[in-house]
Amino acid sequence: MTIEDKPLHIDRKTERYLEIAIPVASFGATLIGILLWMLGFEINFQFFAVGCIIGSCLLTYLAWIRPKKDIVALSTPIYAIIFFVVPTEYSVGVTLQLLYSVSLTILLIRLKYRFGAPGTAAAMGKQLADSIKTYIEQTSSSFTGVRPDTAHDAAVVFVQFAHGEYREAARRAVAAAIGQMEDVGQAATIVRAFSIVKEHSILIDKSLPRPLTYEVFRPEEYGLLAKPQLPAYDDDHEFYAVLDNALLLLLSVAWTNSEDDRPHLLACQTFALKLLDE
Repeated sequence: MTIEDKPLHIDRKTERYLEIAIPVASFGATLIGILLWMLGFEINFQFFAVGCIIGSCLLTYLAWIRPKKDIVALSTPIYAIIFFVVPTEYSVGVTLQLLYSVSLTILLIRLKYRFGAPGTAAAMGKQLADSIKTYIEQTSSSFTGVRPDTAHDAAVVFVQFAHGEYREAARRAVAAAIGQMEDVGQAATIVRAFSIVKEHSILIDKSLPRPLTYEVFRPEEYGLLAKPQLPAYDDDHEFYAVLDNALLLLLSVAWTNSEDDRPHLLACQTFALKLLDE
């Protein structure tokens, strides 16, 4: 397995089952508890909070596999344990568990519609989107001959950045830039792309403002960029366009020279399309 040996795949059918399981587990356990209580079984109602805890863990997993992380959803198991670790009487337990189940359902809907789909190859199919494919076809000949390890580094950096792992992306980009000793004509451009992603990753990770000076591509390299450098760009737009171009360039390098990493790159097509403003 590539990309740091991390499984990034979940098919759409499995995702749908997990989404359904959240309200089923959280509401279901509580309703079973209510039924048993009505039948005369005086069981500590705290035990039926296990459904809320299971639902919280499932929601956390669905939040974790998305490129954009929802901190609230990721932290729900902590709140579940805090709320339900102390025994409560029947009426309080029922109310608390039902309200918590409603909250989990609302968070699931919020996660689904505000934080996008999981970064999976299945979600985007097995083919590149036309705009991405066109860019790669236009630039692939310039990157033919890049070493497989460098191409893999490009894939790792791209995927890590797409998943919000900025510190790891910066660390890998630094190592890749240092080890870049290609004979291909565009070696300097590839190194520059790694350096640009490294710089932006550090700024994002540390929540630092845009610096007055920063790494940019050279005019002679503009032909390899997916987004043209437009004179109408303001300073902020130009700053982020440089990052978009660096990431897309690494995507082209990785796709052209590291076939084993293509499933992981396909998994991040939604992110790549956003870089292209689509």
